[in-house]
Amino acid sequence: KFDAKLYDQALTDLKALAEGHASSPSAPVAHLLMAGVYERQGRVEDALAAYVELRDRYRASVAAAEGTFSMANLLLRSKRSDRESAAREMWGDVVTRYPKTPWAPRALFAKASLEDRSRTRVVDSQLGVSVPAALISYRTLVERYPDSDSTEIAWWRISEMYDDLKRFALAAQALESLASRFPNNRRDAQWRAAELYDKKVKDAAKARDAYARVPPTSPHYRDAQKRAGFGR
Repeated sequence: KFDAKLYDQALTDLKALAEGHASSPSAPVAHLLMAGVYERQGRVEDALAAYVELRDRYRASVAAAEGTFSMANLLLRSKRSDRESAAREMWGDVVTRYPKTPWAPRALFAKASLEDRSRTRVVDSQLGVSVPAALISYRTLVERYPDSDSTEIAWWRISEMYDDLKRFALAAQALESLASRFPNNRRDAQWRAAELYDKKVKDAAKARDAYARVPPTSPHYRDAQKRAGFGR
């Protein structure tokens, strides 16, 4: 009925399930789907209320994790003056409360992307200076969820942010992590790391090692081999 856009009929069935079988494993999913129906109908406040009820009544369920993620998206599209901070808080809640669900890395990436766009800054406890808030979120993503679909982009943004902060050694390390985990990346990450070690960090030994790891698929492969000492 949902797929057929018979939303009123779907709501009738879902409400009956949610009210008559509150202890059923299907009950939280029913609340989640109800919120989805309300969204499709443009009933934003009803959708938000359904997400809140889902979170309150079935906080430990995977459906609540998905609902919290979706609620953040809905808040971001709302007309609330605090929509960005509210969405960030919701995505952060997914990461804190549901770290082992597939929604946690998605929430981290969504949170980081929003922070990236809004250029939010915070003090980084590791560096002791003001940094883009997205840097911390991206870094948390690659540390906790290295196999996430968003990890490649996260490593790239981390390297760019460290470069902007003139933390060139950290930028190079991020690029090497990107190159190691994603050898077919399109950003020529290993070459870029070698260049940073060579021209910014001024560490000849690390530069040679990094040049030696530039793959044959790189357009800079021959130059890298020469700089690594393998050719003239």
